[in-house]
Amino acid sequence: ASLADDAGCYVMANDKNVHPLMDAAFKAGFQLHNLLAWDKVTPTANRWYMKNLEFTLYLWKGRARTINDPSSKQLLRGGIDKATEHPTEKPVHLMAEYIRNSSKRGETVLDPFAGSGSTGVACVNLGRKFVGIEIDERYFEMMCRRIEQAHSHPDMFSEAAA
Repeated sequence: ASLADDAGCYVMANDKNVHPLMDAAFKAGFQLHNLLAWDKVTPTANRWYMKNLEFTLYLWKGRARTINDPSSKQLLRGGIDKATEHPTEKPVHLMAEYIRNSSKRGETVLDPFAGSGSTGVACVNLGRKFVGIEIDERYFEMMCRRIEQAHSHPDMFSEAAA
């Protein structure tokens, strides 16, 4: 699987990895649409400032496309509703926001670091196809179970149910 022509790409990072990821993205031919932020609400304690933000590089190659809802804001707020024991699990509602804005029903979303499958669950809920890659067999199995469950118990309030 590869990035479709004129498609967007979202890469999530903590504050320490934003700069190296931008450098790598530019070297790979991507351009930056925007730096998005997710306020996780519950911070991670450390010795300096508590970490409550995660960043997302919204990138593109080819021609830039307008997002589906241009009134969307850079900052999304919402806690982590842990569904699994994956250490960096993302909430389905966050992944759904990015997917909803950058794809249409029936299109395919690729997550090359699929983890526990939040992106896949969001795709099921939004009527998108999903390709997920996960190297850790334990998390791959977890992802498969979550996506199967999403198919068998659809979110009645999602776009796909409409």
